[in-house]
Amino acid sequence: MSRGISEIVATLMMIVIVSSIGIALFVYSTGYFSGTTSAMGEVNRLNVNTVRERFLIVDTLVRSGASTEVSAAVYNYGRTTITIEAMFLNGTRLTLSWPVEIMPGEWAWVNGSTPFPVSSGSICSVRVASSLGNVYEAMVRT
Repeated sequence: MSRGISEIVATLMMIVIVSSIGIALFVYSTGYFSGTTSAMGEVNRLNVNTVRERFLIVDTLVRSGASTEVSAAVYNYGRTTITIEAMFLNGTRLTLSWPVEIMPGEWAWVNGSTPFPVSSGSICSVRVASSLGNVYEAMVRT
């Protein structure tokens, strides 16, 4: 009789051990995949906002002396608020005083400066970049 009880106890212990390993694996994988799903949802949200973000440079002013100051009028014709965080003149990043937020259907001046002078009468490339990575470039004669 003791022989039969030990086989039953061993079988029950094996079932409990295998079940606990299975439950632990299920809980781990559920947490892992829900984190992956959340990350994919965030990426999709950013992609949608990137597509909705549309802007262009309406006008530019370049003032050059010992240093160069650039002002660009940026119009937001998209469906989401944009934040202009970077501005470039001929590939050189300009120093912005602060990021500029532009609501849909509105425009704002974005001002930047660089210590490098630009020769008068030259054609320059002015590029503005949003916080989501969209850019618009315009050519201007100084």
